[in-house]
Amino acid sequence: MRMTLAATGLLSLLCTTGCPGSSVNQRRALIHQQNSDVAAANGQYGIAGDEQRKAADAHHKAVKQAIDEGKPIPAQTKPGDPVPPDPKQ
Repeated sequence: MRMTLAATGLLSLLCTTGCPGSSVNQRRALIHQQNSDVAAANGQYGIAGDEQRKAADAHHKAVKQAIDEGKPIPAQTKPGDPVPPDPKQ
């Protein structure tokens, strides 16, 4: 259930137009981290690894954009990090 909700949230993020800001990419990283946590807890280690790599990629984009925007660099995601609510809701 949590994976379905997280995937739905990610899909809605991907459907937005324009270049997302650093906070949007950091939220994506946190969603992928959460998906990785759930997959690992269910013994789906291949999926967990894939999601972990996606989290790292999204975090990297968030860092690059934060630098471009002159904002503080977001912290690297880690297991158990909560996903902030979607600001568009």
